[in-house]
Amino acid sequence: MSEKLKIFLVYFLIIIGVLEIFSRISGKHISYAERSADGGSYNSPFETGTNGWDNTPEPNQLIEYHKTEFDTKWLPNNEGLKNKKLALQRNGKRILIFGDSFTEGVGACNDSAYPRILETLIHASLDSTAEIINCGLCASDVFTEYKLFVGKMLKYKPDYVLITFNSTDIYEYTIRGGFERFMGDNQLQYRPSPWFEPLYAHSYLVRRIVHDIFHLDYNFQKTSEYDIINRQAAKELSIAIDSFSQMCSSKQIMFGMVFHPMGNEYPTDSNHYQNLPLINHCQKKQIAYVDENSFLLEHNIDSNNMKSLYWPKDGHYNRKGYEWLARCAYSLFEQEGWLIADKKVSLTNITQQP
Repeated sequence: MSEKLKIFLVYFLIIIGVLEIFSRISGKHISYAERSADGGSYNSPFETGTNGWDNTPEPNQLIEYHKTEFDTKWLPNNEGLKNKKLALQRNGKRILIFGDSFTEGVGACNDSAYPRILETLIHASLDSTAEIINCGLCASDVFTEYKLFVGKMLKYKPDYVLITFNSTDIYEYTIRGGFERFMGDNQLQYRPSPWFEPLYAHSYLVRRIVHDIFHLDYNFQKTSEYDIINRQAAKELSIAIDSFSQMCSSKQIMFGMVFHPMGNEYPTDSNHYQNLPLINHCQKKQIAYVDENSFLLEHNIDSNNMKSLYWPKDGHYNRKGYEWLARCAYSLFEQEGWLIADKKVSLTNITQQP
């Protein structure tokens, strides 16, 4: 190797090193896992996990979340869910609530997950014997939730089933796919990760190149193709919602959707609200639903004060946010005339402290 080439390589590596250092200092393009937890590391969205489609934790295996803003822990019940031990026998109406980490209740203590708050509202105003089962699981989506419903929870013979939906299901579809992801023997197959992901995981400079030069998003999709991607996602997600609706109809189970915005989707009446295509689908198919985006606007919560509902770094609801989500879900029961109201409850009496 010539002396000039050696000098060039040394300077080249020095420049790359300096750019990497400045890229890290800027904090730009830090991943969610790195931002939300102390000492957090990059987590590939392409990892399928070890449990296949059944992503419920093992019963009584402590689940802990250590974040920069909060710490929570809980013990899964006999079905691996954040609920008391379940029995097939029931004493009253039974309500299953499916969803992701927002339904599980990440970001709040165990009694502040929104299904628990909703149960308090229903006991106070509609039916004191009704049982709500929290079927929310971190990182789940409507496809895995349907598999959980049919594979494990249908045997509990619910009277009502609610799906809590947000735009993360849209993003996750682009990586996980729809029902075709489920293979035989409880196996999963996602879209393959790009060849450069190992470099991306360790280099902030590579992240700048990926996002700022090639204009790929955090799922490595071209931002210029968002319209096509979102239309396809809405189509497949609608199939999953219809699968829930049809199964519930065949079993004489009342079914409804609860849509809610993420922290970067401040309440808006514009067409940029990412849940809108699925809301339109529910309207078309006459599927019962409520939309927390509209609900918050009706209660004078907008872009000026909505941030108070979320943890700034983590992005999940705090207690105050989960209370509003529970209020919104409660309004679905009022809207549809579900359960029998024997006394009136004032929702304004619920504490609004985070």
